[in-house]
Amino acid sequence: MFGRGTRKVTVRGFADAVTRGIRPAMTHLYLMYQVGGTVIVKWEEPRGDRRKPFRIVPDEDGNACPHCAVLLAVSKIADVLPLGDERVERVRREYLSVLDQGMLPCPAIGRSPSMSTPFGEMPLIIGVGAWMAECHVGHGDPATAADCARHRRA
Repeated sequence: MFGRGTRKVTVRGFADAVTRGIRPAMTHLYLMYQVGGTVIVKWEEPRGDRRKPFRIVPDEDGNACPHCAVLLAVSKIADVLPLGDERVERVRREYLSVLDQGMLPCPAIGRSPSMSTPFGEMPLIIGVGAWMAECHVGHGDPATAADCARHRRA
């Protein structure tokens, strides 16, 4: 059930662990939701990627919903990276839409593409900001016994 090296954390502990892993050189961040509720976090950097699997365990209120953990982490990431409220809300809506379709959501956050110039880094897409975000989709059932009433499929 729990993979070797899987870290057990509460909903809030997951969000804290994800944001603690953010480094200045990071280029991409993925919260890869797996069948059964494990979430693999992947921090990508030019010098090498880091991956860590997490399993959400009950907090003092008994909440162990992995979807609550991922959505809280997205909000906390926005406090660390300049994502902006619109991008955070779009990722949250996409995440919930993927859940409603019975598929695996994967919030993906990455630096906007740029190119080096003699004047410094220049964005390739004007007006999008330094970071972009979207929710990728994987095949598989996202439901777990720990899902809260808000994230449980009807």
